[in-house]
Amino acid sequence: MNTYKAASERGKALYGEDVFEAEFSASDEADHIAGGHLVIVPRKYRVLSTNYEAGKQGATFEAALLVENEAALIAGGHIQRVDPETTATTNRKKG
Repeated sequence: MNTYKAASERGKALYGEDVFEAEFSASDEADHIAGGHLVIVPRKYRVLSTNYEAGKQGATFEAALLVENEAALIAGGHIQRVDPETTATTNRKKG
């Protein structure tokens, strides 16, 4: 699942003007983006490996990754999503 925002009149007519989450196939996502109808809203990730160029291991970064690329990087153990709600919950449980 990824987070999107409509970028064209067609996109706004189909999905509204607010940021929304959807689960598109890789090809459907690519079509929406290539057509200029949607943009991916950047999200925060943490670098897990020592061989990913977005930052040093443990660093966080923001990126707007295609669903296919994100899945490959997560499956490969290079990145993980940083969910602010999960982090806050995790911090409360530890403290």
